[in-house]
Amino acid sequence: MLKSMTVRNIALIEELNVQFFDGLHVLTGETGAGKSIVVDSINLVLGERADRNLIRTGCEKATVEAIFDISDNRQIKDLLKTESLEADGGMMSVFREISMSDRNVCRVCGVIVQLNFLRQVTEILVDIHGQHEHQSLLDEHHHLAYLDAFGDETHQILLKDVNDQYEAWHEAGAKFNAIRRENAQRAQRQEFLESRVKDLKEAKPVAGEKEKLTNLRMRFADHEKIANALKAVYQNMTASEGTNLGVNALLRGAVEESQRIAEYDDRFKALAERLQSAFYEAEETALDVRALVDEEDYDEEKYEQVLARLDVYRRLEKRYGMEADTLCDYYEELSQELKTIQSMDETLKKAEAEYKQSLSEYRGAASKLSTSRKQVAGKFQAIIERQLNDLGMERTSFACVFTPHDSSGRQQPSPEGDDHVGFHISPNLGEPLKPLKRIASGGEMSRIMLAMKAAAADKRLIPTMIFDEIDTGISGRVAGVVAEKMDDIARHHQVICVSHLPQIAAMADHQYLVEKQVSGDRTITTLRELDYEERVDAVASLLGTQDLGGSSGKLHARNMVEAAQNRKKRD
Repeated sequence: MLKSMTVRNIALIEELNVQFFDGLHVLTGETGAGKSIVVDSINLVLGERADRNLIRTGCEKATVEAIFDISDNRQIKDLLKTESLEADGGMMSVFREISMSDRNVCRVCGVIVQLNFLRQVTEILVDIHGQHEHQSLLDEHHHLAYLDAFGDETHQILLKDVNDQYEAWHEAGAKFNAIRRENAQRAQRQEFLESRVKDLKEAKPVAGEKEKLTNLRMRFADHEKIANALKAVYQNMTASEGTNLGVNALLRGAVEESQRIAEYDDRFKALAERLQSAFYEAEETALDVRALVDEEDYDEEKYEQVLARLDVYRRLEKRYGMEADTLCDYYEELSQELKTIQSMDETLKKAEAEYKQSLSEYRGAASKLSTSRKQVAGKFQAIIERQLNDLGMERTSFACVFTPHDSSGRQQPSPEGDDHVGFHISPNLGEPLKPLKRIASGGEMSRIMLAMKAAAADKRLIPTMIFDEIDTGISGRVAGVVAEKMDDIARHHQVICVSHLPQIAAMADHQYLVEKQVSGDRTITTLRELDYEERVDAVASLLGTQDLGGSSGKLHARNMVEAAQNRKKRD
């Protein structure tokens, strides 16, 4: 609910802070005192159009901040999460700033947000009934949800089932449409895939093969250089004739000479052993070199094959724009996609069957819900007519008019089912039913809206309700009934009401006086909560008693306040 509101520089308001509580709040004051300014401030923070004319003369900007307790409101908490916002200790701040420079700042939980998001949040929390603003019950888009709120637990289960079936249908439809789009392009795509798969299949790319071929090509290109180097190494190691003896021959001679003196000193013996080990290592190395010489056999045909295979890889890389080693994975991906496309007929038939089945299940659930809604509508109509009868509209007829369902199947499913419901009313006997929004009389409209809200008082649709002069065109006995209805609503909702009726003021749990005062050379609007005696005086003033000191007028006002409080205690 709304906990507090701070207003700065709105019209005649310089700065105003007001606390709100549970129950019925009534704002009273002389005509022109500024009650409408308070409502305008509430409208502004709820996201209504920003009018720069609201900014106090001489000021550059105006602000309104409201604090809401959302501790038990899961819907609001979930909505805040979509913007990564979190209320502080269950208290959510909503802030609006307008300026002469057309700068419009909206904040929720201290974070700047779009105006549309601010409206999304506040429309869940507050409903304002005035002459023009926030008349949600006049919008037929809201009538279905309003009617459903009167359904019992079984009806709510049907509602959930329809919503679940709608989600299943929507998901199946999205899948079916995606496959249909793919199928429409299948021939062209299949031809493309078959061409590439055939090309890659014939090429048979192997990961790592290009690198091996590149190395092999380099060896073939330098074959003569490699062969000559190996032969020279072998010759240098094994030559045994002439003056240029090889390494092995020289080492053999060194071993023989060192062995002749090995017995004279341990150091000579160790030298001989080391030389002998070096000779054996050189001898083995020479054998390895000999093997390499024998293996280094240039094969021109094999060389041509290597070059041809490398040309294949160069062509594939250029055509597909990727490295050779990734071509294997690409081939697998294309092959798998080709298999999927080739089996698309079966996939499409299966998706279509699932779509039709989900639509059938949705229609079945929607039909059950529609039957239940018509039963709920009958009870709801009787409730509203009783409420209107209490409010002095004894001959009024009220009806929930269902728009016939399009049986051709062209009607799109919705999360709420297939029904469209509009509230129609005939205030006068013998007159035809007309849509609620076409009712012209201000007094009738006020009573109809009050009847609607009173009937739904225990449904907890919107936590805070604000009535801006709901008493328009109401007087006499009906005024007392209106006050009782307002009290009934306030048992389930936080209610804030601007009124001229003494009956409503007497029924308040909290009464505020809106006044104009002169401070210096400026006029300002103030608002303060009245204590008990001040309330009696205010009610007496609304009754038209000129002399507040007169015992009869003040006594009547006191009796009205006490009677209202006693009613609250009895109920």
